[in-house]
Amino acid sequence: MKFLVISLLALSFSSVSLATTKEDVQQKTTEAASAAADYTKEQKEQFQKDMENKLADLKKEISEMKAKASEKSGEAKKEMKAQIAVLEKKQDEMKKDLSKLKKSSGKAWSEMKSGMSKAWDSLSESYEKAKAEFKESK
Repeated sequence: MKFLVISLLALSFSSVSLATTKEDVQQKTTEAASAAADYTKEQKEQFQKDMENKLADLKKEISEMKAKASEKSGEAKKEMKAQIAVLEKKQDEMKKDLSKLKKSSGKAWSEMKSGMSKAWDSLSESYEKAKAEFKESK
């Protein structure tokens, strides 16, 4: 008998906790949407921060290249300056894209992230190529 009473009490409590109203569903949906938006905002902010750091590092490296180029002469100096100019142009484009990214949201943010990642890969590849050529011209 004691077991039956405990079982009935447990059942009554579980049925109360299983009862779902329209308001419960709406609240849980709102909470989930809010959590997803917060997560996306955090991802966006982290991506922006990472890009800003990468661009700052690249700016320093380009400055070092300029210093090395100034020590060269003739055709080597001319070629190095041309490559540096290309890198700086790509870097400026990345800065503009980053500015646009900061203003974007939703689907646009996702597309901007993809485009910026590809642009960074291209810029990084150009930098590595220029760096390798500078080493060869020593």
